[in-house]
Amino acid sequence: MRKVLTALILSTLLIMGCQSQKAWVYAPNQFQDKQALSSKKAVVQPFDDLRENNNSNNIRFYLVPLFPFGWADLKVPEGAQHHVFSDLWINYKPTEDFPKALASEVQNARIFKEAHFDFGRGDADIIVSGKILNTEYSGKVFSYGLSVYGSLLWVVGLPAGTASNDLSVELHCIDASSNRQLFAKTYKVPTYSRWGWIYSMPNDFNYPDMLKDIYKQFVSDLSASSVLSP
Repeated sequence: MRKVLTALILSTLLIMGCQSQKAWVYAPNQFQDKQALSSKKAVVQPFDDLRENNNSNNIRFYLVPLFPFGWADLKVPEGAQHHVFSDLWINYKPTEDFPKALASEVQNARIFKEAHFDFGRGDADIIVSGKILNTEYSGKVFSYGLSVYGSLLWVVGLPAGTASNDLSVELHCIDASSNRQLFAKTYKVPTYSRWGWIYSMPNDFNYPDMLKDIYKQFVSDLSASSVLSP
């Protein structure tokens, strides 16, 4: 009995120790140095949040006897205190962090003479805006119906849980002088989904990398569009 309790305590400490806070860190794509494709100035404004404000966090249900797992379905995952493989997400505000990241991408790609994030329009020729459509997070913690004793199975190699991220945004370009829409497209990346073991916990906060893929496509689309025409 003592060995069982010791193993249980160790497995619980392991899963708790592997959980840590996540912070928003975005590294823009790298593009070859070149002259700006357009002499226009662009400003990227805060995004509109169109996500459903609904979080269902039942992770602790894995502690209930006979329940095979606890689960979480989070439409606004940054609002949750705990996630399957991570704790609180800090310094993360998508309505501002997403457009700031986009401004850095557009500036690095030298699409416009100048591109920056701002709440106003200033003297910009092009207004870049966006809508956050989906950042859904879902995951499970497996207890195999054994409540806290299910963690003993993690120690011997069975999966501890799963987590997935979804991301889709809508991006727009507007002529600042006429308010005429020049470009609009919805972007969605494939679902990021991972299994986790107690000895190998995956990253369940993959939105920076997913957004990076979207912005790379946006830069390509914008470069080939009529937005850059005089």
